[in-house]
Amino acid sequence: MFTLPQKNGIEHLPGANWLMAALFTIHYIYRALLAPLLLNPSMSPIHIVFWILAFTFQICNATCIGGWLAGYGPTTTDDWAGHVYAIEVGMMIFGAGLLGNIYHDDELREIRRAAARNQKKKKQQALKEGDETSAEGIDKIYMMPQNGLFNLVLYPHYLCEWIEWSGWWMIGGFNCTPARCFLINEITAMVPRALHGKQWYVEKFGKDRVGNRKAVIPGIL
Repeated sequence: MFTLPQKNGIEHLPGANWLMAALFTIHYIYRALLAPLLLNPSMSPIHIVFWILAFTFQICNATCIGGWLAGYGPTTTDDWAGHVYAIEVGMMIFGAGLLGNIYHDDELREIRRAAARNQKKKKQQALKEGDETSAEGIDKIYMMPQNGLFNLVLYPHYLCEWIEWSGWWMIGGFNCTPARCFLINEITAMVPRALHGKQWYVEKFGKDRVGNRKAVIPGIL
């Protein structure tokens, strides 16, 4: 938004533009800063190719969104006329999705903490018994998430993120192409990961433990 100012400057942009920018920023403060740097007890390594692809997508996505908010989209209060209720409903949907995303992320974080504690306890017990070989050979412990929407799907944090960005798209309106493309890209990228992840759960815990849980959409997928 600060690199594509109109002749009058971005300070004259409508409040709705700044609202969408603020919500976008809030999400990524959580996702890109707080979660990996402060909240997550551990993180799996990522291949450099996937990191480059993710980085490239985020640059392109942010450029499209910033350009739309800074001048290529609505630039006056009149452009947002009659859109008040959609903005209010969209904010509620965005907020519900963000809170659900954080909640289910924290459920996974707590599982990692509990698994790490159990692993550490087993290692300490093995060392106490003088069995250093067993202590070194203790594998990472995996646990099945149970709370919240984890009773219905295995990747509710994905679903909540889609809900979040659906609300954001509603705020911008159906003609907000960057928001629509962002949501579509997220869904198309995350559905295969969720389906592959379900296979991992079945292989790790068995069909009986997984039960009737779907991958990402309750009762459907």
